[in-house]
Amino acid sequence: MMLATRVASAAVFGPVLVLAGYFGGPLLWLVTGFVVVAGLVEMDRLLRQLGLGVPVTLAAPLGLGLVGLAAAGRTDLGPAVMALGTLALVMAPAVSPSRLRGTDGVGGVFGLVYPSWLASHLVLLRQAPGGLAAFFVALIGTWVFDSASYFAGRAWGRHKLAPRVSPGKSVEGLVGGAVVGGVVIVWLAVAWLDLGFGVATVLALSLMTAAQLGDLAESALKRQSGVKDSGTLIPGHGGVLDRFDSLLAVMPTVYYLWVLWLGA
Repeated sequence: MMLATRVASAAVFGPVLVLAGYFGGPLLWLVTGFVVVAGLVEMDRLLRQLGLGVPVTLAAPLGLGLVGLAAAGRTDLGPAVMALGTLALVMAPAVSPSRLRGTDGVGGVFGLVYPSWLASHLVLLRQAPGGLAAFFVALIGTWVFDSASYFAGRAWGRHKLAPRVSPGKSVEGLVGGAVVGGVVIVWLAVAWLDLGFGVATVLALSLMTAAQLGDLAESALKRQSGVKDSGTLIPGHGGVLDRFDSLLAVMPTVYYLWVLWLGA
């Protein structure tokens, strides 16, 4: 039943992200903005279990501002928004002590980076030169790696990968995901990005490492907060952070490899 629910949800939400990536522009900005706002709400829920919190009414406009800068191609202003946003979030509890705690400022800074700044890379990657192909290599590669890891783990999982963080993950699942995902990502990188086999392999390994670490990082946060899912928005998957945990790590990784290292 759970698998059927996961598949049904993926069949609904997956095409939305595919269409947003394909058309780019306002549709992708809207989807990314939704990920930022919903992610901040879920982050606040998780952090409050740890005695922290996120002032969403302040963090959300700042996060959306980062998405707006990405949409406008003004990456040069990103550091200024990050610096001023950090200052505003840290100082907010002092300005409004009756509504905010000092720890809310700490949580707000965390929310400014994760998920806000990380999510803005969906837009940055898509709008980079050759970004359409790079975006879909990242998106499809992540989905294939995650799916192959899930099914390989269900079929052959015996040895726990990170039992204290995510008991459901197995070494066998990781190996299965790496084999299937690696083949698909290398093939896509060669065919769509015109990369050589060696460079495509480096891209594949970087992408899969980021996807696995992004998944485990969010799992660690949920484990420390004592909750199973970050939210209930997506049936069978949990919340937005549960669905985008890998992509939030993959998109910046592929973006900087593509733009800086590969010189796209």
